[in-house]
Amino acid sequence: MMRKILVFVFMCIPCFIFGQTPEEFSGIVDFEITMRELSALAETGNPDALPARFVVIDGVVASRVVVNSNPADFVGELHLVGGEWIGVEEVVQYECVLIITGPEFASAIPSGRSRRANPDEIPLNTRVLAVAKALGLYEREDGMIVPVLQAFQIRKIQ
Repeated sequence: MMRKILVFVFMCIPCFIFGQTPEEFSGIVDFEITMRELSALAETGNPDALPARFVVIDGVVASRVVVNSNPADFVGELHLVGGEWIGVEEVVQYECVLIITGPEFASAIPSGRSRRANPDEIPLNTRVLAVAKALGLYEREDGMIVPVLQAFQIRKIQ
């Protein structure tokens, strides 16, 4: 009897600790949205059209910018790109900007060159998966409107 009670308690611990059911979690995180859909929402020019929930997005790092290199107040930008073929002759490119802040991301973008790569560095042309939240829109010099996201977690997947 005691064994059955312990098994039940251990099975219920995740619900008690995290306080989330799968339905509640789905209300917080949008796994369905893609870079393509984010780009389409950005093209409307309405920042309110961007999702209010966290998104899980993947893309390739096309460029990196260090805005503030102080590790305690680190701010950087990762420009992600993705794309797809339309038929056999046309390629459509999608973009977003990931803002990374805080000391946990300070080693993701080196502020200078080093002879040895830091394992936490996110090099150019790396495919990443990020958990992020929409901040707004950015208009590039060529007129393209790009979604801007605040990244909370990033994982290199390539």
